[in-house]
Amino acid sequence: MSDLVTEWLDAPAAADSAQLAAVLDLARRFGPIWPQTPAKTGYRGTNGSKDATRDEARIRRWWTRHPESVPALLTGEPSGVVAIDVDIKGGRNGLDTLEALGVPFHPMTVTAHTPSGGIHLLFRWPGGHVATSTDKLGPGLEVKGDGAWVTLPPGPGRFWDPHLGPDTPLAPLPEWAIISSKAEPQRDRQARPSADLSRYAEAALDAAAKHIIGAPAGAQETTLNGEAFSIGQLAGGGVIPAGPALDGLLWAARRMPSLDPRRPWSPAEIEKKVKAAFTDGLREPRTAPDARR
Repeated sequence: MSDLVTEWLDAPAAADSAQLAAVLDLARRFGPIWPQTPAKTGYRGTNGSKDATRDEARIRRWWTRHPESVPALLTGEPSGVVAIDVDIKGGRNGLDTLEALGVPFHPMTVTAHTPSGGIHLLFRWPGGHVATSTDKLGPGLEVKGDGAWVTLPPGPGRFWDPHLGPDTPLAPLPEWAIISSKAEPQRDRQARPSADLSRYAEAALDAAAKHIIGAPAGAQETTLNGEAFSIGQLAGGGVIPAGPALDGLLWAARRMPSLDPRRPWSPAEIEKKVKAAFTDGLREPRTAPDARR
């Protein structure tokens, strides 16, 4: 142990202040913490997250020596907490991204507000490894899982939500956080669903998929709707079986990149748009003269 760390630990402890009491409560409730500067740069004399602890005597010494400290909580297995950092800064709005992911309501879980106007949502660690990621769920969303940490109140501009404070039970890590970050890449490795189709039908589906996946920025929604409607027409006319036609469209749509970082495509939104346009096409059937086996 370095002399500086020993000096920190040997510093006299003072009577608990309201701030120190809140920090101690945080460690008791959630897990190992350590002090950071308000700018989240860490203090000389500590080893950062390696020194994280629940030990009350050590925490008292830290906050006595630096009462302006902001607590950082280890996430993942050590605390049993996974945090979703919803950022609103640098042109990124995580709240808009949550809405695009189909999360219209605030999750009922522990919530801390941040100086930038964002929030930290705390969820229950699922019992297996949770990878830490930035913007993989979408712009302004960071998953703080195993091997990471999250800064929490008390601190300048940081406070617990008055309705979803630390007394709130931790909700399970939501499905949208797990599926969006893990299941999508696996699905991307799968081939387009195959079916016993005519050469015309196969070519039509392949062309639609190519157009959807390669649609440029500003034309993605128009292309998606147009191709889904057109294939729906062929399905309505009996040229392509409806089931394989819809499966092929969804396969392509899920591979359409989010070219507008302000509003990424969500799986629920994609499925809704494809099915709506496909159904409209079914109502206006068309056939093709060369649609023979």
